[in-house]
Amino acid sequence: MQTGEREVLAFNFYFGDAGTPSPNEIHIGKTAIVMPLEKILLVRKGSEYCVIKFSKFWSENTSEVGTLFVASGSDEYAMYESYYQGDKTGDFSKKNVLFKKEKLSFPKPRGIGRLAFSFGNDEIKCGSIKLQWSGEGSVHFYREGQKMGDYGIELAPTKWIDISEVNVFDPRLKWYRYDEKRKRANIPVDKLWNDEKK
Repeated sequence: MQTGEREVLAFNFYFGDAGTPSPNEIHIGKTAIVMPLEKILLVRKGSEYCVIKFSKFWSENTSEVGTLFVASGSDEYAMYESYYQGDKTGDFSKKNVLFKKEKLSFPKPRGIGRLAFSFGNDEIKCGSIKLQWSGEGSVHFYREGQKMGDYGIELAPTKWIDISEVNVFDPRLKWYRYDEKRKRANIPVDKLWNDEKK
């Protein structure tokens, strides 16, 4: 992905008619799902399962002038946790679950015109599953460097906040795949599962 395209993704995520989600909403898009802080997103690829949870989003204003570049704006960051279960059971209580905690970053491009560059970490890693990040709580249905499309990745947003709550077979879960025809929507977390008893 070229720098210009990545900059648009990272700083101007396209929410369409749905608009920017509030801190307590989940955005369901055509190419990605955007999660609020501390809520668990499930990932499934065949019989492999992954849990992703964002713990922090922040930006840092930058204004630098160098011999060959001028950079101003914000560098974007996020912290996330991932849990990977690849033994085909979907059981996250087992000791073979792989845990990772990592910082994602997208520094503002520095340079002149087409020579601008940005070195960051915009790939969410969860065992053998790797997915594109483009700011705040966004998780794409494909990995960095792939063309937009369906690669067998399914995402299910949840209300859960702790790994002990995860049940990948819970009938309330709605699994999404890449879908260019899907209408974008923002769903309040408390309305995610309407069939719950009050």
